[in-house]
Amino acid sequence: EATAAGLWLDRATHLRTDPEALAQLEKQPNARCVVLLDSNESLMISLENGTRNQLVLLPLDSIVGCESSLPKTFLGLDPDKNPIFAIDVTKETWKTSVSSNKLPANAEFLVTRTHAPLLPCHENELALYATALSQWKLTHKFCSICGNPLAAIHGGTCLKCSSCNNHSWPRQDPSIIVLVTNRTGDKALLARSPRHGPKLHTALAGFVEAGETFEQAVMRETFEETGIRVDPGSISYLSSQPWPFPRSCMIAFRATADDQDQLISIDPNEIVSAYWFNKSQVKQAATVPGAVMNHDVAAKALKQNPSLDVLIPPQGVVARTLIDDWLEDA
Repeated sequence: EATAAGLWLDRATHLRTDPEALAQLEKQPNARCVVLLDSNESLMISLENGTRNQLVLLPLDSIVGCESSLPKTFLGLDPDKNPIFAIDVTKETWKTSVSSNKLPANAEFLVTRTHAPLLPCHENELALYATALSQWKLTHKFCSICGNPLAAIHGGTCLKCSSCNNHSWPRQDPSIIVLVTNRTGDKALLARSPRHGPKLHTALAGFVEAGETFEQAVMRETFEETGIRVDPGSISYLSSQPWPFPRSCMIAFRATADDQDQLISIDPNEIVSAYWFNKSQVKQAATVPGAVMNHDVAAKALKQNPSLDVLIPPQGVVARTLIDDWLEDA
């Protein structure tokens, strides 16, 4: 499940403001790093015909230039107290950052959004955490008060203005995600976004607006995207997950709605299609392995099994946690 990682990573926040301690951690021979390419891809190894992935944690001392030229962020300590960092590279800097003989066999950069869900829970946590900090620094280069350049401090987890000394920290924008089921519990309302591959449908989602409760956002987003009115008293919280694309935190809910007297009316600016799917259709989709949020993987799955009515996200994303929770209902 998306939340099963628990507190595998000790973020060791007390070390962030200790430059000497951070410098010593960087020099440790067991220091490792998550490597990100252009903030969007993570270094991984694809296993078992693409049905699961492994995050590559390179020795920090194998990265040329990590002492100065490459952006580096302290993520924390693993359960054995080994330090873990994140390194940001571009295609150009990667060519000169590490020699090929120091890379594990079959290591490659894969899109974090579609392939991180296939990582073990604690590795998924690392990939999303590193991506969140990288995306934040990519989009926050100047002070919001005086407009001067920002510089990373506290191990890369804080930005300080070079002029007015204003400090800023990473933010997450709250977004709701909701699985709406009918009142008898045998159908779920799933929608397909324009960015999704063929037949991939998932739970409804959207940003929480200013001055709005999570529950109000559930009702508003469901109605805006599908024309369906949720039963207000049915909304219940299930789980949450960071989703740094670019900086969301998904707050997951279950809810019910009438599927008999309401017609689906989609917002074509938000979604391509929405349907009530029964459990047998969704259970069949749940057997499809791999990174089905990737268009090519989705197309391949449908070619192999044309009888599929729908595809759903893989385990490792909170949308699938919602769907599996419904499938497990008696």
